[in-house]
Amino acid sequence: MNTKILYIDNDVASYYLVSELLEGYDIEILHSRCGSLAVQLFNEFPYFDMVITELKLPGIDGFGVLNEIRKTNPNIPVIAQTANVVNNMKYTCLNAGFCEFIPKPIDLGAFVSILNNYFHITRVMELVSL
Repeated sequence: MNTKILYIDNDVASYYLVSELLEGYDIEILHSRCGSLAVQLFNEFPYFDMVITELKLPGIDGFGVLNEIRKTNPNIPVIAQTANVVNNMKYTCLNAGFCEFIPKPIDLGAFVSILNNYFHITRVMELVSL
């Protein structure tokens, strides 16, 4: 299937963590560190199956990314991700139009479960007999 995700986060360590978490799954991740560049990339190459965006970004923030991407593709799943989990941030994000909310630090099981809701991903592993 090869699911394509646009992952937007100015924290490179978060990108590496997500890449590691998804290693072995049939998922291609393209990373952008800036909201405005991510929107430009999405508009030029709208072949992504999902967008995961940090809320605090240079340029356009995560809410702005959501609004701009919805102009191009109103049906694509856009997921908010942030360490800012105070003041009912989850409900703020869902009410703004995000499909899901992923708090940091990322819980692998919850993260994969969210992706499974959209893509039914499976981990490609080679079973080894001892």
